[in-house]
Amino acid sequence: MLDFKETKHLLKTIAQNYNCKIWICEKIGRRISYIEGLKAGNEYYLPPEILYEDEKYVIFTENLSKKDEKLFKLIHEVIENVRNNQ
Repeated sequence: MLDFKETKHLLKTIAQNYNCKIWICEKIGRRISYIEGLKAGNEYYLPPEILYEDEKYVIFTENLSKKDEKLFKLIHEVIENVRNNQ
């Protein structure tokens, strides 16, 4: 199991500060696979939205209404942590 302690902490911070659910998936060919343990927040039973996507990763959210510069800085940190631990 890979060590994602810092990434998990960042995801929990985002979920608490923005009152949302957030999780990270990895693209494997044409499929998208959830990365075990990389989610935070409560279930809102709303359709997921793509917050971030690149050639290898996708970040989904539920119930995220406020998108600001601070959020995108945190997202950038999350992606860098995931890349460094893969």
